[in-house]
Amino acid sequence: MSETTHRVTINGLQANAGRAVRERIRADGEGDIARPLYHTSVQWTEGYQTLTKVKSGAVLHGDEPCAYGGAGLGATPQELLLAGIGNCLAATYIGGLSASGVKVNSLVLDVSGRVDFRAAFGVTSGNPGFESIQVQVSIDTEESPERVDALLAKLLPTAPIPDTIMRPVPLTVEVQHTGGATHG
Repeated sequence: MSETTHRVTINGLQANAGRAVRERIRADGEGDIARPLYHTSVQWTEGYQTLTKVKSGAVLHGDEPCAYGGAGLGATPQELLLAGIGNCLAATYIGGLSASGVKVNSLVLDVSGRVDFRAAFGVTSGNPGFESIQVQVSIDTEESPERVDALLAKLLPTAPIPDTIMRPVPLTVEVQHTGGATHG
């Protein structure tokens, strides 16, 4: 008689996958699994248009809306930031809910915020970035709203992208001149 291994999945994830990843991270210490380096390459093409290449090989098209001088042919930097927040929260929530045995029928995150372009374009002084960011989570499960709310509240501080924008993180910009111009 042969032994059959049945893989239990919940929300499209293997039930014990989170634990296995956690153990690999713990065992890796300071290595690339525990502390991975992420990298994107953004290349300007024309106007405000850019092509962003990520490790997986995916290419993202960036642009500004026509109202701001762009061609409207890609996601704005603001939309990409909001998408990063939403994608990170979705992965964090699904991973944590799945590990807790919560079957999710649907999960939609609407992420929005207002930017002050008056400051960005020098019309007024102030901060040109987002004034605040709101996330509206719409979730359908068979669990009690109280249990789901408690789990989501516990998971939020573990989401890397929201954590990054909720605390000061150093940003270093290094300029390398690659053209033939010489100093005068």
